[in-house]
Amino acid sequence: MLNIGDFAGITGLSVKALRHYDEKGLIVPESVDERSGYRRYAEGQVRAGAIVRALRAAGVPLPEIAGAAEPDAAMTALRAHRERVLAEREREDLAFAAAEQELRALRVPVTVELRCAPEQHFVGRPLRAPSEDPDALTDDDANAAFAELYGRLAGAGIPVSGEFWTALRSGERGDIELVGCWAVPGPLEPRWAYPGDHVGVLPERSELVAQWRPEHGEELPDGATHPAIIALFDALDERGIELRLNRMEVRQTVRGQDPDDFAVEVSVRIDERAEGWIEER
Repeated sequence: MLNIGDFAGITGLSVKALRHYDEKGLIVPESVDERSGYRRYAEGQVRAGAIVRALRAAGVPLPEIAGAAEPDAAMTALRAHRERVLAEREREDLAFAAAEQELRALRVPVTVELRCAPEQHFVGRPLRAPSEDPDALTDDDANAAFAELYGRLAGAGIPVSGEFWTALRSGERGDIELVGCWAVPGPLEPRWAYPGDHVGVLPERSELVAQWRPEHGEELPDGATHPAIIALFDALDERGIELRLNRMEVRQTVRGQDPDDFAVEVSVRIDERAEGWIEER
């Protein structure tokens, strides 16, 4: 029999760890003195102690060690843990790279200006995502829906004018609505659209507009808040402009089709009218 100190010295486990493993039922002493509480271990438990120390040193969680008292089972537990660690490491590397990419994009200057925009008729196709899971709405979903809408316009002989834009709206119940809009030369009959589509007009308005041009091929990772949106809300805050609750609509337009020469514009309608205000952020 070995007392706890000797057993700790042989296995490389600390006395504190052995007491903890006893409480967890991982390495239970062969006997415990009822009067003194001293723990004693059998010689045959040294193997289990060495296995536990090796697995714990590799970071294997205690619940997974409990069923790995023999080398073969211990090796299986170790390999399974390694696979999880490598998968998590890959996830962390991807997250690091995405964060670095997003921060580089945020260093690109954004032009912010106040514009007076003319009246514009449009037709839009809405897509909705729950507020608790906005990523449930993918780019592929949006592109497919908006391309289908363009096809219907072309098939009906209705020309589009201007550029495609998307409008992000907050719903009354906290859901998120993304509307893909095509500008049209004039008003359309409401019955032309599919149920749920929007046929309407943007009135003459004042808009605060942020324009972002990527430098050196900068791209944004999926899920990132666009730098133009951030600059736009910075400008709203600096000017003391508060948007109406549950009535926010942020519009985004891509100017230019050249992948090496394009700009992303993000705008929001405001109540005031002013001209000539421009700022580099």
